[in-house]
Amino acid sequence: MKNYLIGVAAALAMLTSGAQAQETEFGPDDATEVYYWISNMSNLPLFVTYDYVGLEKIANELGIKVRVAGPTNFDLPAFIAAVDQVCAQNPAGVSIVGWDPSLTEPASACLAAGVPTVTDDADLPDSTRLSFIGTSWTQIGISQADALIAARPEGGKVAMLSIIAAYNMNQARTAFRLRLEEKAPGKFNIIADEDDAADSAKAAQVTAALLAAHPDLAAVAGFDAESGAGIVRALQEFGMNPGDVTVTAMEQSTEFYNTVKEGWVDAIIVQNRQLFTYYAIKMLYDYNNNGLTTVGLDGANGGVPIPLNIDTGLLVVDKDNVEKVIEALKSL
Repeated sequence: MKNYLIGVAAALAMLTSGAQAQETEFGPDDATEVYYWISNMSNLPLFVTYDYVGLEKIANELGIKVRVAGPTNFDLPAFIAAVDQVCAQNPAGVSIVGWDPSLTEPASACLAAGVPTVTDDADLPDSTRLSFIGTSWTQIGISQADALIAARPEGGKVAMLSIIAAYNMNQARTAFRLRLEEKAPGKFNIIADEDDAADSAKAAQVTAALLAAHPDLAAVAGFDAESGAGIVRALQEFGMNPGDVTVTAMEQSTEFYNTVKEGWVDAIIVQNRQLFTYYAIKMLYDYNNNGLTTVGLDGANGGVPIPLNIDTGLLVVDKDNVEKVIEALKSL
């Protein structure tokens, strides 16, 4: 793989200076079709480890160029600017990670300008995007609730951490609440729904404040990739023992799986992230090239030549399978 961090950092510098973006790229130099994957925090270690693998694989398989764009920090204005600038280049297609509803209009404008546009990982359902490729966040909420009930059947006070404005995490938190009410009525009391801005340091601060305010806190559920690390850090710094507070979280770094082995985290919900980017770019390529129609209508004339949604599934990692996962991760 190429030097991701340098490439994306250069892209951000170019974007913020108003110049044309130059991004990390995959695929052959002589490719005639250029596709983009655009995200906030575009060099997040989670993305580099998993999402970039899908981008590189599909680029090489199809003989196309795939470029990464977007700010390396959490910067929605810069993210929106990246979408606008990339779409103005009229690429063969773009996949946008829908971090925030504010991206709805830029995504729709990109498609209206003639650039095939899909979303992956996080959807923008009110946009006109052609397809969403990713995990069902409703199922993520259900899976976290089921894990919590199994680990702490007696119930208690529960806090949730996430990116509050993100549509996908709203779905997950809603499903989490409903599942607890359905499967353990009256046992769990959700006392906090906090925004950690996808920042593990902020997640640690929020969790520490919750522990101080609620000494009897029973559980914390983290819904973004940085939540879990921050939650565990706060528990350790607060002098808690593994298992004192039940924790459910999303996947993060390879090392984070050790928190399950050590007892700090009861369940990690793992998404098939390589599939997000692989199939997002493939859907864009198929939209342009598969020649399929709906009663003779192609995509430009109201036909639907690609699926509207692709559910990439999930895996729950707990004490029963964490050793297998840790061993498998050594090969990445």
